[in-house]
Amino acid sequence: MKLPLAMLGLLAVSALTGASSAAPMSPALARKLDPRLQSALADGATPVPVWVEFTDKGERGPGDLAARLAQAERDLSPRNRARRVKAGLSPLVDYLDLPVHADYVASLAAAGLVPEAHSRWFNGATVRADGAALERLAALEFVQRLAVPPMAEPMARPREEGEHIEAGVGRRFETSRSGATALDAGQTATQLSRIGVPALHDSSYDGTGVLVCVLDEGFNYFDKHTATRSLPIVATRDFVRGVVSVQDTTDNPGIFRHGQWVLSTLAGNAPGIYIGPGAGASFLLGRTENSASETLVELTTWAMGAEWADSAGADILSSSLGYRLMDDPGTSIPYSALDGRTTVITRAAAIAASRGILVINSAGNDGSNPNAGYKISAPADANGDSVLAIGATDSLGTRASYSSKGPTFDGRIKPDLVAQGSSVLMASASGGANVYTRLSGTSFSCPQIAGLAACLMEARPNMPATLILRAMRESADRVNSPDTLVGYGRPDGGLALDWLADTAGVPGGLLRPGMLSLAGPNPFPLPSGTRVRLALPAGVPIGRAEARVLDLSGRLVRNLWAGDLTAGESRTVTWDGSDDAARPVRPGIYLIGLESGGQRSALRVVALR
Repeated sequence: MKLPLAMLGLLAVSALTGASSAAPMSPALARKLDPRLQSALADGATPVPVWVEFTDKGERGPGDLAARLAQAERDLSPRNRARRVKAGLSPLVDYLDLPVHADYVASLAAAGLVPEAHSRWFNGATVRADGAALERLAALEFVQRLAVPPMAEPMARPREEGEHIEAGVGRRFETSRSGATALDAGQTATQLSRIGVPALHDSSYDGTGVLVCVLDEGFNYFDKHTATRSLPIVATRDFVRGVVSVQDTTDNPGIFRHGQWVLSTLAGNAPGIYIGPGAGASFLLGRTENSASETLVELTTWAMGAEWADSAGADILSSSLGYRLMDDPGTSIPYSALDGRTTVITRAAAIAASRGILVINSAGNDGSNPNAGYKISAPADANGDSVLAIGATDSLGTRASYSSKGPTFDGRIKPDLVAQGSSVLMASASGGANVYTRLSGTSFSCPQIAGLAACLMEARPNMPATLILRAMRESADRVNSPDTLVGYGRPDGGLALDWLADTAGVPGGLLRPGMLSLAGPNPFPLPSGTRVRLALPAGVPIGRAEARVLDLSGRLVRNLWAGDLTAGESRTVTWDGSDDAARPVRPGIYLIGLESGGQRSALRVVALR
């Protein structure tokens, strides 16, 4: 039975004030304190992590708020702005984009409570506090609530299978996009073929121009290994230690490795030896997870990493981290919280997606774990229209037994897609420049899908992340019969590229057959041109219609026709093979699209010399 919030508050106060070893609480502390922090009030208690939620972001009335929002929009980086425009955000910024008020953070520090992490999206900070410090915090007017920080435990790391491959002497290579013949995948050729990456690489799409943020546990020797040392790394950030470097090769060798494995799987670039699907992309490397000892701030540091990815203009966020089980089973994330809107990390993933970022996350390795109910971990439960959860298969395409299952608590299909996760070849994080290893886990199926997405984004730079996501799902081998074991199945890069070509440049609405048909030759010789018939079938709202010619990147070539069409009416228009400036186009494949009343259709035509 659910109790009213007021009653819950009274029960919390009663429980806390009844603690014999704790000093009496002030009314402010009784009102603001999460009852789960009761132990921190005991005399001599060790300081515990506390989430300090602020009342506002320092705005002084509607006029000041409007000014702050306008400044936030001006502060958007060019990449961040371009991504939001492409995603159709209006307005481009909102309250979540305002930074945490600096004076509030300074006040915490002045009180001897240095924030370990803070979040603008959730408007708060994590500090370590004892009972006396909690009283000081509660007395601050800008403090709304004192709570237990988001808490969870990372999914089990995949075990090494013991196979190390010596690649011989590595060679230097170019990090800019190479021609098709230069992308010799070597030992990863079959790995890539299972999700249709070669069709993209053969068309010279390898993720060039796409910025990918990888959030993980550490990236030791990424700058030493042949497959990763020349990747374009835009920036690095360790949100656990509060430093820039994401390596620590003097520490326990069992940590700071996972991120390097993931990065190489996504984008390793050693032609003839090892190629990842997104070998041409650029990267942000963020360490948000401390696998040596679990703390209460890790979900907040993940949110900070996602905020960083947003600010820096990342196009894709790839994360091979998941949270579900606790050291204390009483505080584990229950299955009922895997509903796409409850856990902080899932909410952070959804917010990142709402800013136009394609978020791709491992589903988890609990498919054989009864303690986790065999289910996915957070943030894999986020809505599949904006965040993809990736399961794992073996090399034959059979679901790996460890791959976490769906559905979400509210019944949605999870995982969304799968890729090979068992015996995946990747660069070692041991320090050897040419050593490779094979590991297993959804941690390594996830970056393969992220690399595939980077290739598609390069191929279709004008298309928002939601269309890239949908193209991968529509191309998958189980799209017509998804289930809660493999979702929509394995995507196919070539089919996804074709699907995007058929939808290029005609945003919104649904693809509708019967609106466009050829009335002239196809292929057609230049400069003779071809003709198309425009029509509105029954059920399409009557109204203004527009026909356009686009190239395969979705760029407008020619505004072909605009006018009113009524149901049952048809009109034939001619495209003479020229652009809007009356210049002849180059030979190649073009799209003719028609949009009317929110409905759209497209067909491909081929221009020959």
